Amino acid sequence: MLAVLGTLFGQGLLHGVGPDHCLAIGALASRGGLRRALAVSVRFGVGHTVVLGALALAALLAGVAIPARWEAGLEVVGGVSLLVLGCWTLLSGGPATAPHHHGDGVMHSHDLGQHGDGPAPRPATSLAAGAVFGLSGVRGLVLSLPLVARRSAWASMAGVLLFGVGVVVSMMAVGFLTQRVAVAARTVERALRLGVGLASVACGAWWIVDHLG
Repeated sequence: MLAVLGTLFGQGLLHGVGPDHCLAIGALASRGGLRRALAVSVRFGVGHTVVLGALALAALLAGVAIPARWEAGLEVVGGVSLLVLGCWTLLSGGPATAPHHHGDGVMHSHDLGQHGDGPAPRPATSLAAGAVFGLSGVRGLVLSLPLVARRSAWASMAGVLLFGVGVVVSMMAVGFLTQRVAVAARTVERALRLGVGLASVACGAWWIVDHLG
């Protein structure tokens, strides 16, 4: 029994790093600091697990078989969701600003580009995105549960819970790596901008001196 539950946990880990999940979390978690990226990943994973687990348990306990064509249709829904997230990432890529007052009656706005490019998603967005992506995995989880379902309904729920924990853990890892890569990319961008600026100043100074001499 423990081996079966451990297998479900491992399946959850693998499920969480599916390419569609990685891209979705990457789009949502690449903006902002590490804490925000992890929060986005956890919300995505929780929304994903709640919908996936609840529907899989309901189908299993009710003895309902989910047709493969339904799974294919829900995969299309996941593809549309990825398309929407991709467009949102491309269209909201400008530097974020935070308007506030300094006490002089004038509204000021500071660039928050160092914390991430563009606005961060709202908490409900991450939950909803995870829930939508959870729909297409219901059939696969249902097919993995019969071994624990033979024991009891409680065993089934424990299996789904462990599967969900695996999903959330792996999605947190994806969010962590995404944010680290985004920070490294911004550091390289700043270094390149500094290098180009210094090279331009040096070249301009040499150009002036060379032509005046």
